[in-house]
Amino acid sequence: MGEYAGEAATTAVPGEGAPVFVSTTAPSLSEVIKYKKLSFEEASRCLNMLGKDETGSRYAYLMITATDQKLTDVSIILSFKHVFFLDLSGNYLTTEALQVLVAMPFLILLKAERNRVDSASLDTMHYLQVLDLNQNQIKNVENINQPLLDVLELNFNDIYITRFETANLEKLKQLELRSNLLFEISGTLPLSIEKMYLAGNKISVITSPDFAKMAHLEVLHLRDNNLQQLDGFSEAMVKLKYLNLRNNKIGNFKEFKKLQCLPNLETLIVLGNPLPGTLNEEAPQPGEGAIPGEGGPLPGEGGPIRDPVLIPLLVILPKLKRINKTVITMQIKVEAEDMENDVLEALLADENTIQETDRTTTSAPTSDYKEESDAN
Repeated sequence: MGEYAGEAATTAVPGEGAPVFVSTTAPSLSEVIKYKKLSFEEASRCLNMLGKDETGSRYAYLMITATDQKLTDVSIILSFKHVFFLDLSGNYLTTEALQVLVAMPFLILLKAERNRVDSASLDTMHYLQVLDLNQNQIKNVENINQPLLDVLELNFNDIYITRFETANLEKLKQLELRSNLLFEISGTLPLSIEKMYLAGNKISVITSPDFAKMAHLEVLHLRDNNLQQLDGFSEAMVKLKYLNLRNNKIGNFKEFKKLQCLPNLETLIVLGNPLPGTLNEEAPQPGEGAIPGEGGPLPGEGGPIRDPVLIPLLVILPKLKRINKTVITMQIKVEAEDMENDVLEALLADENTIQETDRTTTSAPTSDYKEESDAN
């Protein structure tokens, strides 16, 4: 056959009368995508992982690894009925090219990173437990119907909203949506999720009504987003133990009071937030000095530099066992208890200052600002 009639952008090749298709995920964007079908002989050479087949009484090769071969057609894989695991990463496969694989009777894992897939809405595969479509062209998560799916990885796509058909994902335990185009956590979410990775988006608000109902959620990664406020959490999130908020825009300790509803939160990461005393930088950790190449305390200091957020956060959330890189010891707990009144007074003063500033900003006439500016 000639050029592959996919859905990528078309471009003209000098001297050719018909357009050809250019990959948006291939190493070279100028490379022409041509039809390339995996042959039976090539697929046979890709077999690996010897183990017992679906009957449990015979041995067979259970995995095909056909990566980085510029494939556009892998339908020959249907000839290998005993295969449980497929790795087809780094090819030119579209959603339609993957769709033929739904006829695989016992497929458990499908990995198709770095292809040209624009939808995760494949027909139901009754045994599929892991679906990895990282680094593709997927824009939404609608109509994913895989009843036994345990892990769904959609990192580095173009997804802008989380709206799952939750009834079709009742077994989902791990959801990964790193580095997409999410501006908020909204829409419907499977309540079965235990680990959710949303780092590297633009999330500034949590509005999903399902989020507060995620009673099975244990690990939540929200690193490298735009959160300023911590609304959306609830006491129903009884299993949440690990929360990563590194490199967001949280500027006031009072926001962490909104996490007091989490009964079992143990680890909180807040490095890189513009909290008071941090200068919007990562605080040196115990055992880390300010002298390049040295790990001890500064000259003249009695010990390692203390993370400035440690005591305030421990006063607000006394059940924490780890803050940033610091494991909470009994000594730190005692110190936090001794400083509790001072910390709470400081937080109250900051809150009053913010409220007063807000009132002044909303009530003062424009002329007052002009006069004050002129006076300065």
